Amino acid sequence: MPIEFRCTQCDKLLRTADDTSGKQAKCPACGTLLTIPAAATGPPPRELPTATPPPSQAAGSPFGPGGRQPTPGGVDPQNPYASPGEYGTGPGVAPPSGSFQPTVIDFGEIFSRSWTIFKPNWGMCLLAVFIVVVLNMIVGYGVGFGTAMIGAAADNQVVAVFASLIGNLAAQAFQIWIGIGQTLFFLKIARGQPGEIGDIFAGGPYFLRILGASILVGLMIFGGFLLLIVPGVILALMFWPFYFLILDRNMGVFDSISMAKELTAGNKLTVLAIWLVAGLLVLASIIPCCLGLLVSIPYFTLMYAVIYLAMSGQPTAEQLQTMPPTV
Repeated sequence: MPIEFRCTQCDKLLRTADDTSGKQAKCPACGTLLTIPAAATGPPPRELPTATPPPSQAAGSPFGPGGRQPTPGGVDPQNPYASPGEYGTGPGVAPPSGSFQPTVIDFGEIFSRSWTIFKPNWGMCLLAVFIVVVLNMIVGYGVGFGTAMIGAAADNQVVAVFASLIGNLAAQAFQIWIGIGQTLFFLKIARGQPGEIGDIFAGGPYFLRILGASILVGLMIFGGFLLLIVPGVILALMFWPFYFLILDRNMGVFDSISMAKELTAGNKLTVLAIWLVAGLLVLASIIPCCLGLLVSIPYFTLMYAVIYLAMSGQPTAEQLQTMPPTV
C-alpha cells in the first residue's frame, strides 16, 4: 500500500510507493528534502471489488458488473505515486478504483471542500445542469404534445390513456438516463478529473442496474414512509449512495444496496443536516429573481459526489492538487 505523509515544512499531503521507506525525496511544493517514513501499521483499508468496464464492453447480466477484467491494479512501476488500479477515462468508463475506507464525514468540511472544487469549475457545472434541464424539458413537452396528438387523431379515450402512459414511461426513462450521465460528470469533477459534456450522454451502460436498484430502494423507502414517515427518512439516508456505488465501482444492484448501508453507518445525521441546510439555501436562492439558482443548483449537485467520495475515504480534487514527491 502506498505511503502517505505530510511535508514537515509546508504540510502538503504526499504519496509514494511502499518500497521507498527510508529514502530521501524533495517536496514538489517547497523543495524541502524529506526522509520518507515507514508505512503506517494497522489494518489496511478495505478494497472494494475492482472496477470493471461497463456492460457495453463486457458480457453479463445487466444487474451485475460486466465479465471482462480490467487491467490489474497496483502501483505502476513507471509512476509509483499514482493511485492503485488506474483505468482509462472518458464517457462511460468507470473511474479509477482505489482503496475504500468507510469514513465519518464532517458537516463543515463537506461544504468547504465542495466550494473549493466548485469555484474553478462553476461554468462547466452550470453548463452541464443547464443542458440536462433543457433536454428534460424538450423531451417532456415533446412527449406531452405527441400523446395529445395521438389521442386526438384516434378519437378514442382508451388509446389516448395508453399513449399517455407509454409517453410518460419514456420520458421518465430519459430522465433516469440523462441523470446518470449528469452524475458521471459531477463525479469526475469532484475527483479532479476533466469533466466532459459527452459524459452526460454516457449513462446507457448503467441504466438497467440504476433502474433496478432505484425500484428496490424506492419500494423500501415508500414502505418506510407508510410507517409514520420516520422509517422512510432513515431508509433514504441509509441507501442513497447505491447510485454512486454502481457508477463509481460498477457494482451490481444488491451489492450496491448492501454496501450503501455500510457506507452511511455513522453518517446519517450529518447527511440529514446537509440535506436540510442545502434545501433551505436553494429556497433562499430563489428570492433574488432566481439568479441564486445558477450557483446553488450546480454547487449542491457537485456536493453529493463530494459526500460520497468523503464517506468512502477517497480523495477529492482539492486534495490532489499537489503532485507527489520525486524520489
